[in-house]
Amino acid sequence: MLSPFIYLSGQPAAHTLAFTAGCMAGLVISPDLDVRHRDTHAETIMRRSLGCLGGGIWNLLWLPYAYLIPHHRHPLSHWPILGTAVRLLYLFALPLIVYWLVAPRLGWSPADLFWQPVLWWAVGGLALVDALHWLMDRLL
Repeated sequence: MLSPFIYLSGQPAAHTLAFTAGCMAGLVISPDLDVRHRDTHAETIMRRSLGCLGGGIWNLLWLPYAYLIPHHRHPLSHWPILGTAVRLLYLFALPLIVYWLVAPRLGWSPADLFWQPVLWWAVGGLALVDALHWLMDRLL
């Protein structure tokens, strides 16, 4: 049985679940990944979920990002929408390039990937969490 919140949202269940997944992804794809010392909430979650090896790989993945972004709370990492877009581009740059190269050979249109409403609902959930993070940084 699906949660009553799915029905209360007025959206299809897939959209609501994608939005929720985007919000949950905000716990590990956080604006604080620009911090060079690796004592972040995202690191703790990944180590507990994936073990030391998986958490270490996650940290290695984000280490160049931490050095590319000038400093903690920089607009490229912390501004709503902009920070979300930069982190998603960083995370998915290589998979997107591979998809763009392989999709036409499989008869897919590369543009089809970006016209999936479920994808945009997930990005919206992540953007909401990022905006709340930015607001909390301003208030605290």
